[in-house]
Amino acid sequence: MASKKKELQLQAVLTTQSQWEEMVLTKGVTVIDVYQAWCGPCKAVVNLFRKLKNEYGEDELLQFAVDGKIIAIVRGANAPLLSKTVIELVEEERKIVAGEIERPEVKELVFLEEKNSDAFAEGSQLDEGVAYTVAIIKPDAVTDERVEEVKQKIIEAGFGIAAAEEKILTEEQIREFYSHKTEQPDFEDFVQFMMSGPCHILIVCQKQAADDNIPNWKELSESDENLLEESESQKLSRLGEVLENENMLNVCDVQDSIEEASRQLAFFFPNFGKKKTGQNAERTLALIRPSLLKENKSTVLQRIKDDGFTIVMQREVVLTEEQAREFYKEHENEDYFPTLLEQMTSGPTLALALVRENAVQRWRDLLGPKTLEEAKEKCPTSLRAEYAIDNVPLNQLHGSSSPDQAQKELDFFFPMEHTLAVIKPSALKEHKDDIIREVTNAGFIVSKMKETCFTHEMAEQFYKNHEGKPFFDQLVNCMSEGPSMVMILSKENAVEEWRQLMGPADPEAAKMCSPNSIRAQFAQDILRNAVHGSSNKEHALKSIEYVFGEINLESLSHK
Repeated sequence: MASKKKELQLQAVLTTQSQWEEMVLTKGVTVIDVYQAWCGPCKAVVNLFRKLKNEYGEDELLQFAVDGKIIAIVRGANAPLLSKTVIELVEEERKIVAGEIERPEVKELVFLEEKNSDAFAEGSQLDEGVAYTVAIIKPDAVTDERVEEVKQKIIEAGFGIAAAEEKILTEEQIREFYSHKTEQPDFEDFVQFMMSGPCHILIVCQKQAADDNIPNWKELSESDENLLEESESQKLSRLGEVLENENMLNVCDVQDSIEEASRQLAFFFPNFGKKKTGQNAERTLALIRPSLLKENKSTVLQRIKDDGFTIVMQREVVLTEEQAREFYKEHENEDYFPTLLEQMTSGPTLALALVRENAVQRWRDLLGPKTLEEAKEKCPTSLRAEYAIDNVPLNQLHGSSSPDQAQKELDFFFPMEHTLAVIKPSALKEHKDDIIREVTNAGFIVSKMKETCFTHEMAEQFYKNHEGKPFFDQLVNCMSEGPSMVMILSKENAVEEWRQLMGPADPEAAKMCSPNSIRAQFAQDILRNAVHGSSNKEHALKSIEYVFGEINLESLSHK
């Protein structure tokens, strides 16, 4: 009798650099899962990887990393997208090997921060007289691209969709969500099915009837037989008796009791129904002192982000002795003050404006005790203990002591700035309101604003820095072809942040690297690119004076 075929090894744990390098040299398809300690292995796509391994494992074509460069990223256990991505890469490699196409230059992908997926629900409020329930569109319907079809059926039946999110349910979430069905036969098969791909979670709402029932979903789901069609073999292989006996062949599941609906609403959308008051959202100042900044800047910044802080402003600055004395004047009678001055003037310091709930206290908790001896003894996992520098007696990180102190310290490192912004004639008529909305949403104060027409001579003076360049005459003509809106924008770090909000001068480049910028959204071409901004603080002051005359900018800072 022949021996059983040796089972393929689908998962290996890499703990050293040498193991990683050995893996990179391995031929075939390799999928990297770097977050198992955080969220566990991707059980939802194990079967998919097994299928890909069997179908493409012999080709010896594809490596997930090419020359140490990441060439593909799929966020989340999105089985259809994972399969599509891997197959496309394999097919491309086959064509390269066959000589049908040339090998393209591999440009390494970079990891970008993702916004919290719950953000859309935060701040939404439960309306009185409206009943809410949670509906789950199952993985097979998502794979078959029927999500919009299901949503449309819901809306046509008189329901509303208050929120929606695509997510992969973990085994723990499925067991918790379907805890009332755990005693049913073949429940384990059902759990595996629900883990096989992404689901769409919906908050379905409807005006409450007198009996306070939740939306009458059952009538909707049972009335449309087209949404329930599935072959008998698919029914039996996936869910067996549970699906037949409990009528779980629907593409959606929904709870029909108020108690269960409320529990599931809190389970999937914990922020839904809570007012977004912003009362606990704080800013605080963090300083990375010169020695640590030189040795470990990137690691510290990553730790800050990992703990949920958003870095809204940062500035690297070399303090003079006078500036250091001013900032630390409350410590001038301490024995360590001379050493502190020496440290703070020895090189660049990185000042950070951090934002999150209870930012001041949370940052101080992370820092730990002020003295290194106490930090190492009592809080060895604190940042000050972990990032202590040998032969340097002072801690390397600073945090504000209170919200009031945070504001004073932020004002010290990020004083209120003013810059000149212009909505050009080409964008004023159609996009003025949209652009001003972008400005205010970005936190700028519009301190002064007026509509004006630049004459040809005024435009020449305004763009004097570009005089002699090939495009100068065209630029002047565009600026003087109609009325413009000129504004003084006030904010900490205003000059740089306004330039970031504008985006690159070429709208095509803006669409590529800064798609949410004003120029990416509203510009026509590189000359009629919607807006203008000062290039630096000195240029801003001169431009403001040229357009608005003599003005007391200090008074604007205290508005």
